[in-house]
Amino acid sequence: MWAGLVLAGLLSGCVPAPLRAQPDALLQLRVTPAAPPVQPVTGEQGLYRWPGPGALLVASDRAAFVTSVVLPQGAGAAVLPAAQLTPGTAQPTELPATLGFTQVFTVASLEPLDLGGAAGARSVSEISRVVEAAAARLPRGAYTVATTTYRTEQFGTLSVRASQPGAQVRVNDRPVGTAPVVVPDLPQGQVTVSVSLGGYQTFTQRVTIRPDTTSEVEAALRRVTGTLSVRSDVPASVLIEGQAAGDTPVDLNLRPGVFAVNVVPTDRTLKAQNILVRVNASRVTALVCSVTAGEYGCGVR
Repeated sequence: MWAGLVLAGLLSGCVPAPLRAQPDALLQLRVTPAAPPVQPVTGEQGLYRWPGPGALLVASDRAAFVTSVVLPQGAGAAVLPAAQLTPGTAQPTELPATLGFTQVFTVASLEPLDLGGAAGARSVSEISRVVEAAAARLPRGAYTVATTTYRTEQFGTLSVRASQPGAQVRVNDRPVGTAPVVVPDLPQGQVTVSVSLGGYQTFTQRVTIRPDTTSEVEAALRRVTGTLSVRSDVPASVLIEGQAAGDTPVDLNLRPGVFAVNVVPTDRTLKAQNILVRVNASRVTALVCSVTAGEYGCGVR
């Protein structure tokens, strides 16, 4: 139930031992953000709208002294004021505004610890050395640490419209609905928008999401087609499904499928050809007609 963003277990492999939950600790520490994260459709976890979750709720099973050290991305650490915990009572600890990835190391101990030396630290290693030095005088098991991580971003909105009704919209390959659709709460930065509909080419576009702005996408969907190329060594007219399509030589963009093609030579002494031709998507189907030994004929190549 305390899972939230408390990632001490997951981070234990990369966080120095003095900043991990101590295996022999005489107290148990529970820390969770006071507010739930934003849940964008793109699936990112642990995201908060700037200025952040606002506070941590800190609880211990014993009376303890607690100090949180906040390490923002690309900035120096801030040491929050020390507080005294009452057993079993979750106490809020206000967090400063940050932008980007943030780590918070909450240190609880049975005796007060002076962690002021961690102020301005720019790495986990520096904070670890301060905690290790401060805790060195404590009896074994007299302190422990909980690590909380989150990312604070500014958010924007995406609006997608399509030229054909019923088109499915995906953002970063995650379905978000049918166009037209408005997608709120996307973290700033680039996303990939794809719009698809049966019988049409999938539309794809990279879009930059900007803070407090609606980014708009107009998807012009084009039919999936193949090409029927008709050639004749004598002049001829071409009909597709009984409709005039032009005179040879002619290249026709058609939807995939089987078509009744009529090739009618201008010379009426030659016999018109009626042929069923399959046109495949994104391919050229060649229908070649010629006179051989006085007979007119057509074949697919």
